[in-house]
Amino acid sequence: MPFARLGAFAHRHRRSLPVGGLVLMVLLLLLSGPLGGSLQAGGFSVPGSQSQRASQLLTRHFGAATTQLLLVYRSPRPDVTSPEVQAKVAASFARLARRPEVVSVQTYSSTRLPIFIGDRGYETFAVVNLKMTEVAASDQLPQLESYLSRPTGLTMWVTGPAPIDALYNSALEAQLRTAELIALPISLLLLLLVFGSVTAALLPLLIAGLSVPTALSVIRLIAAHFSMSIFVTNVATIVGLGLAIDYSLFFVKRFREELTQSPPEVAVVAATASAGKAVAISGTAVALGLLSLTLFPATALGSMGIGGVVVVACTLLFALTVLPAILSLLGHRLNWLTLRRGLRGATDLTHHQSSFWGWAGERVMRHPVAIALPVAVLLLWVGTPFLSLRLSTGASVQEIPAGPARTGYSQLVNNFPQAGGVNDLNMVVDYGHQLGGRLTPAQQSALSSYLARAERLKGVQGVDGVLTPPPGVPARVYLGLLSGPPAQRPAGVEKYIAGYLAGPVAQFEVATAYGPDSSAGAQLVSHLRQLAPPPGTSVLYGGGAAVSVDFLAAFANTIPWAVAMVVLATMAVLFLTFGSVVLPIKAVLMSLISISASFGAMVWIFQEGHLSRLLDFTSPGSITATDPVLMFAFIFGLSMDYEVFLLTRIRERYLATGDNRRAVQEGMASTGGVITSAALIMIAVFGAFALGHVLDIQILGLGMAVAVAVDASLVRGIMVPALMRLLGRANWWAPGPAQRLVARLGLYESPAPVPPAKAA
Repeated sequence: MPFARLGAFAHRHRRSLPVGGLVLMVLLLLLSGPLGGSLQAGGFSVPGSQSQRASQLLTRHFGAATTQLLLVYRSPRPDVTSPEVQAKVAASFARLARRPEVVSVQTYSSTRLPIFIGDRGYETFAVVNLKMTEVAASDQLPQLESYLSRPTGLTMWVTGPAPIDALYNSALEAQLRTAELIALPISLLLLLLVFGSVTAALLPLLIAGLSVPTALSVIRLIAAHFSMSIFVTNVATIVGLGLAIDYSLFFVKRFREELTQSPPEVAVVAATASAGKAVAISGTAVALGLLSLTLFPATALGSMGIGGVVVVACTLLFALTVLPAILSLLGHRLNWLTLRRGLRGATDLTHHQSSFWGWAGERVMRHPVAIALPVAVLLLWVGTPFLSLRLSTGASVQEIPAGPARTGYSQLVNNFPQAGGVNDLNMVVDYGHQLGGRLTPAQQSALSSYLARAERLKGVQGVDGVLTPPPGVPARVYLGLLSGPPAQRPAGVEKYIAGYLAGPVAQFEVATAYGPDSSAGAQLVSHLRQLAPPPGTSVLYGGGAAVSVDFLAAFANTIPWAVAMVVLATMAVLFLTFGSVVLPIKAVLMSLISISASFGAMVWIFQEGHLSRLLDFTSPGSITATDPVLMFAFIFGLSMDYEVFLLTRIRERYLATGDNRRAVQEGMASTGGVITSAALIMIAVFGAFALGHVLDIQILGLGMAVAVAVDASLVRGIMVPALMRLLGRANWWAPGPAQRLVARLGLYESPAPVPPAKAA
């Protein structure tokens, strides 16, 4: 058997494998510093979508990739249009404006556009256009802010993409530290209660301490060559801590059972052959679930899937090599520093049968329908809030962590109905040929007619662009200059036109009060895209709600394929493991019930806001579209953990007895306690991440904690054994040729012949 040989290999190299694992981790940590890349915000644009093509045209013809700082000011009086206030505003960024990174600064004073004035006259803002990528601006934000001065008598906030990214970075780091400070001590305490031995309790944390830093180092190295989301660190840590402790717990538990009957070298081989095999199968199921994220077109989701697969691979590497090597080294010394007695008795079958799960298994075997049916109804009822799920792209103010950048962004959203760059849509008119920096009267007329139709749509507050005259220039004079040669224009007018007209394209800003994630904003984008463009042109819309519309459309088209990939791949793995057609179908159905319950809780808590005070968040009234997908990928894989461990032990008993009912009861009795222990630790790890201030991580942490609690207690403890009791020998059915094929692969054992009944 391959896993038995792996156990023998770990025993032979029991001294070198732990040292090698430590050296590997340290080496990758050292390399990830100079050779690693930076994690990035964003990554939710859809390749080939209309919004991305619009963005690419703007970047190509109006300069290199840039970002903005938005400086928001509030006066105690409604006088921000006054020369005195505007002079203070200009003085606050005067030093920054002279920096080479700054392309231009736009204010009310420089443009005389009303969009720079709040609707009550108390607020104004400035747009600082930077010749830097968003990632670079976020990294260098402290230096950029050092060139700003706070104006006397005015309140100022610095916001925009880069400050919000920096806010996310600091909030995610703080949330990660808090979660680790809470999860690790609680996990150690629970492990002490489970094992009753300090030495045994420290081993799962040791494997977590090797696998998580190694995985994060590999992710940093990958980030140097591919775009990786800033959320990957937290996601990888959540998954890594949970899996490392989970797998180590099952492995150590099985080794201690074998140790009561065999010497250490035999016990480690037997534990690897059984628990090691289950760990490998479970890890494969988790990796397949996470791999489905790469099907989505958004790079942020794909990077989280890749990061998840990396952490699963690192966890399996250390759990299947370093852990059995350490167990072989320790042998009976594993029970050093024992805190309670009865360790040997806690591993035999008699003890299992007298335990709570032994008692529960006996009751479920006697009354499977009467016990399981109410539980099924309860779980389906808990999942009903999911039917009212409302998806968004996470662009609302409520989903930004608390901080000055969020306050400033909130000011823009609430007090500037036509604020550029907040809710605006980018309109890009592509003529398909070089315009020479001018628009003929015929082109102006056709374009003006199109813009008039756009402005009549409900929700459009105005359209600014190349047909809008600059301050102080009469419209007739300006349009005449626009149709003439660029060389004959005043320098100021030429610079103004060049900001809106370049190469074959003209750009416009469509001001709207609709939020990027609102249904009204999505409807407006649909109506705008249905307008017939001016003759000889194509019109693209990007920014704001257009990005949301394109992302959610691509997202909806990909979901069926991702779900199908996870379900079919998991069923194939389970079939190859247990040689049964029925068990994989049953496992998938049970996992879907667990997921539906956790999704219902997610909507009830975060979308409807029922626990907002307790968890300290403001409900946005929707769920970021990526959260259910991430939860599905994680939970589906994690639910296979308990399924595989439970079925592995049930199958062992079935091979030994040939009695399905007895095998289910004994398998449940022998694994129920350790599954419950593992679930409690997983709940502590996941729940710790729900205590931070990044809403998406809160949703993932609490959602997975609920899913594990439901799965380990009601689903694996009641629903699965009850259904297996009703199915009887059909649990193990598969066509003969298929069973023989799987048996030749060496992944499962054929059932032992049922002993003939003795003659009376």
